Amino acid sequence: MTRTGIRDAQLNRLWGAVCVSGGIFLLLWALSWLNANVLNEDLQNRCEDLHTADFLFEKSCTHADGSVEGANSVLLDGPFFGSLAVGAACLTAALVLEGVRRK
Repeated sequence: MTRTGIRDAQLNRLWGAVCVSGGIFLLLWALSWLNANVLNEDLQNRCEDLHTADFLFEKSCTHADGSVEGANSVLLDGPFFGSLAVGAACLTAALVLEGVRRK
């Protein structure tokens, strides 16, 4: 394989990683929105200590006994922010390779 072919293959893999991580990011954002606005829509009616977040949609309630209801799982938050970081890193690398390639 030629040097140009190898560089093209690397760029294709990087753009693929950007698309996949962006898809994961959007899917988890949609799941978070569904959790906050569909499943926990009436949480504000039965909770005195309601917590809300706008970026990663969340409505959670802390009860008097210390239990939390409606919060996003760590299993959702970790991949959400991880896919954002991976997407940003791959996008940066792809743009740098595109810039080097065009010179």
